[in-house]
Amino acid sequence: MSMMLAALAGAALTRAMPATSAGSWLSDFDYPAGSVKRREEGPVGFSMLVAPDGKVTRCFVTKSSGFPDLDQRTCAIMLIRTKFKSARDENGSPLYDLYNGTLTWRLPGKGIGRPLPKSPPVIEPDMIIEVQQLPGGIEEEAVSILTRIDVTGHVAFCQPNPTYKNSAALVKGACAQAKALYTSDMKDDAGNPLPIIQPFRVGFRVAPK
Repeated sequence: MSMMLAALAGAALTRAMPATSAGSWLSDFDYPAGSVKRREEGPVGFSMLVAPDGKVTRCFVTKSSGFPDLDQRTCAIMLIRTKFKSARDENGSPLYDLYNGTLTWRLPGKGIGRPLPKSPPVIEPDMIIEVQQLPGGIEEEAVSILTRIDVTGHVAFCQPNPTYKNSAALVKGACAQAKALYTSDMKDDAGNPLPIIQPFRVGFRVAPK
């Protein structure tokens, strides 16, 4: 375990980051006219696919505001206005990444809320691993890892996610499971797997006796 962690410290994945302030991406002038008339407000969760050159190539609404015009305008503007510093693999080469955030639309005069990528919601684990016991006698624990998916769609590199507090004793098992079980469904226009950074949240629980 100590040898693995030492190797990870010397080579790490770097996530895509905005090249400009996220608060400058939208303004009151971008508010859909129909939504203003109908007094529509609300948060829109979104995910953007950032290419190796830092351009946003796709945008997905991950949580609807409940108002189609606000949802559609969010991604329409993100695709043409945002620019990123590209993600980097463990060797420093650029690759794809997903940028997740939330934009809260407030009616003109109230100000539009900026995306909040650094405050991710609590999410369910992507996979659950049952074990005989966990450190300290606890029944459940979860770790977050970052992986690099290669051109075959499989995990080629894995590290702890620095955004979260992780149990070092469980990272190795989480990475092993991701490498063994995961196949990416993120593909390019030709249907080929994208080399991309993929985060995972892996839960561990003690198996029933």
